[in-house]
Amino acid sequence: MADTQTNQMNENRYSGFAIPLQPDTELGLAMLIAEDEEGHHEPVAVASTINEAKEIAQSDLRSRMRRLDHGADPGICPYTYKLWARGIDGDYRIALELDADSV
Repeated sequence: MADTQTNQMNENRYSGFAIPLQPDTELGLAMLIAEDEEGHHEPVAVASTINEAKEIAQSDLRSRMRRLDHGADPGICPYTYKLWARGIDGDYRIALELDADSV
């Protein structure tokens, strides 16, 4: 019973993760997803840390802008990037959300 209470306290305290997430916390196979304002989404890449996800999001946005400048289809216009990682209960949760205009 004490283990269940401890897990619930950690889940609430750390937004569903076992530990507080830092920029270089190893997340395993976290998924970076681009999402537009209408809720359409595209997978971008797998990232192992928050820092890596930020770098990938920056690169992805630059690549989309470059394709747009050259008249090619850039895919969706990202409004936000979300990094999904496996939480303490085994479900995927949002570990990071980045607005595309701040990337």
